[in-house]
Amino acid sequence: MKIIKLFVIHMLLLSSFQTLAFSITAKEDNSSMSKDNFSTPEGIAKVIHLQSDKSSSLLEFAIVHDDALDSEKFILAGDGGNLIPYTLTLKATASAQNKPYQVKVRATLTTFKTLLQDEFFETADKIINVTVEGLRITTADVSVPENDQTMFIRLTTNKDAIKDVTFSIIGGDDRDKFAFISGNELHFEHADFEAREDHTYSVEVAARIEKGGDEAEVATKTITVTVTDLDDEAPTNIRIEGARVVDGQVALANNEGDDFVIGTLSATDPDTDTTTNALTFTIDNSPDFEIVNGNELKTKRSITAIGDIDFTVTVRNHVNQSTDKTFTIKVVDEKKIGALEIASTGNVTGNVSVSKNKQEEIHLTANKEGVNFSITGGTERDKARFTLSGTVLTFKATDLEEGEGGNNTYRVEITATRGSETAKKTFAVTVQNTEDEDEGEGEGEGEGEGGGEGEGGEDTVKAGNAEVTAQAVRKESKSASKLLLSKVGKTLMGRLSYIRHKNKQESSFSANGFVNGIQVSFADS
Repeated sequence: MKIIKLFVIHMLLLSSFQTLAFSITAKEDNSSMSKDNFSTPEGIAKVIHLQSDKSSSLLEFAIVHDDALDSEKFILAGDGGNLIPYTLTLKATASAQNKPYQVKVRATLTTFKTLLQDEFFETADKIINVTVEGLRITTADVSVPENDQTMFIRLTTNKDAIKDVTFSIIGGDDRDKFAFISGNELHFEHADFEAREDHTYSVEVAARIEKGGDEAEVATKTITVTVTDLDDEAPTNIRIEGARVVDGQVALANNEGDDFVIGTLSATDPDTDTTTNALTFTIDNSPDFEIVNGNELKTKRSITAIGDIDFTVTVRNHVNQSTDKTFTIKVVDEKKIGALEIASTGNVTGNVSVSKNKQEEIHLTANKEGVNFSITGGTERDKARFTLSGTVLTFKATDLEEGEGGNNTYRVEITATRGSETAKKTFAVTVQNTEDEDEGEGEGEGEGEGGGEGEGGEDTVKAGNAEVTAQAVRKESKSASKLLLSKVGKTLMGRLSYIRHKNKQESSFSANGFVNGIQVSFADS
């Protein structure tokens, strides 16, 4: 039984010895983190504290000399044990072009000799790297609130403690925003966050240490300042969206009554996220209008008197910055505000005639503003002859269709869209042959009877949007009138515009003496 007990005790002791496995910790004086790689400025000795993760009074460190390493450049000091840590020091030396100096240290942990166990030694090795750096600027990038005029950046290097360092600005896209106030105090000129889309400003600085003569050690670095946003802008661009518009003004029909929603108020705030901080709209002392549901503008009473009504809207953001804007509501007869309709300049019906091989422009209009037009219908053959740019519908020049049953009318469907409102209209362009070669037909008709002026030929032709009647005022044949009429038709629209402008007339009118001997009258439809 005693033999068994001794054997068990022996095994337990062996097990306890084997649990003494440990590792080396290497730390800087101001750090609690163990690491393998260290750095130090050129000319400054590096001190590293060595300990073990096991507490023991029988712990000793030593440098393992290895020709492949830099053992001779390190000094080890210490009295042993965890209570008095060892120090490993790299002697002050020049930079090795960023190649680290290496040393291997070994820790030895010794156990007491017992009756059952000889003296036991356990070791742990660690390779430590120390990089000797050249001159380096250590200043980090910074952030600053917009329009902060007190922003100063203190420039530092890894050699400030041992050398005199001078700084200078040598480049950068935003160098004009930076200036030195003192030797190492760099001032950043304040900037507004909304001044540009890129909110970072950069400058390249140089640090210089004189070595004597013309030699110097120089380091450069780009310093970046990020301007952060402040909520310092009041809302702007207050507007009424989705409202009816007449003559460029927000309009209200005089039959709408009270509680009619005119439109929705909106504004722009470059500093406020309106999804989380909604803007607040108010109207002060208006007997006619009020705001409901946050931003809906509606009538407080039935307004029947036609005319303009002014009122002021105030918008505030979540930090109580505000902007005012005065609006004018144009109260109009209900007949002026109906369903969305499409028209065209000078043509309500949508039917246009054009000479063969002539291009025609149709200017689209609507009875409401803020309308977008698009081509939405028509056969492929017909749509191919039209293009739409904004409000101008252009019919491409084409010749007459040949053969029996030739179709010389081209149709296209136009859709006007304004918010949720839509309207459709079909425009038809008919290509006509204006070159009438039947000059001899009716020769002599109307000649001589009654004598004198007004007894000549007469004919009527439609061209474009107008009707033209040519009549001889001397004794001339009908064919002569028709020939002249065909010539006049080629420039009809231009002459209509000219005479309308000259006579300041807006509807039907007639003009004489267009061509010597022929009276031509124009009737604008």
